[in-house]
Amino acid sequence: MTAASPLLHQALLHGGTEEFLDAAVPFLHEGLATDDRILAVLPHDRQEALRDVLGRDGAGVEFHDATAFYRHPVRTIAAYHDVLRLAGGRRVRALAELDWSRRPQAWEHREWGRYESLVNAVFGHSDARVICSYDRTLAPPPIVEEARRTHPGLFDGGRYPAYNDKYVQPERYGAGCDRLPLPEVPADAERLALASLDLAPMRSFLTGRALRMGLPQDRVGPLVMAANEIATNAVVHGTPPIELRVWRHGRVLHCEVADVGLWHPDGLTGFLPPESAVSEGFGLWSARILVDLLEIRAGHHGTRVQLRMVC
Repeated sequence: MTAASPLLHQALLHGGTEEFLDAAVPFLHEGLATDDRILAVLPHDRQEALRDVLGRDGAGVEFHDATAFYRHPVRTIAAYHDVLRLAGGRRVRALAELDWSRRPQAWEHREWGRYESLVNAVFGHSDARVICSYDRTLAPPPIVEEARRTHPGLFDGGRYPAYNDKYVQPERYGAGCDRLPLPEVPADAERLALASLDLAPMRSFLTGRALRMGLPQDRVGPLVMAANEIATNAVVHGTPPIELRVWRHGRVLHCEVADVGLWHPDGLTGFLPPESAVSEGFGLWSARILVDLLEIRAGHHGTRVQLRMVC
């Protein structure tokens, strides 16, 4: 494997188990023949169907539960980063399918689309072979259509590649995500001005409001740590006035740090696992890991970084 070998990232759009197996089994047999490190990251029923067909060959496949592996987009990028790093010179081959029934929030759908797009940039020279499976009978129609925009390669209902003219480059795709408006801050949001690197008052303020608004106690700590990273960055690099805002809408707790400065993050900012805790971007990456969603909107009216946690 050479550093310049390209990623092969393909979407499999299918109508159920039979079409899934028609494409998946030859893909895995090809990897077994070339001694690839093979991962099958799938829901339980899909794993069982695949094991039945593979028989003894299934021993050469690492099976992972999709619900656990795909719990959080940024953590999943880090997990695949580790898989590639520890492959020992073998090419990595992955067959994956998310369980969309467990992701009811619209923004979860969007962030997993962003994840699929980022894979092309993050692992673009990895030489990995990847098929991402999308069952038309289970995944929401918009998700299936987004798969065309985030995968350069396409299987449409069979084992032979299909033409895909919908693919969008990661930079453009991410920019589209970041142009979507954030939820507006309600008039009754709790607010705290930030003017000092002494953020102990901010941590106390956020802890009390988050608990009062119904965020489970074991999720308050991660939210506060993430907000502390974002607030530190705002105080050091942002332009006053800087404000923390907290509110709840439905089942989601929102925490936002806003200032009037103009930030220009690129499309990979905070998505790649840093080399160490002192590496540039570690704070933003760790904040993304700690919360359910972190979004940045930057423009001439200032910068807003919004954290969300499902209560």
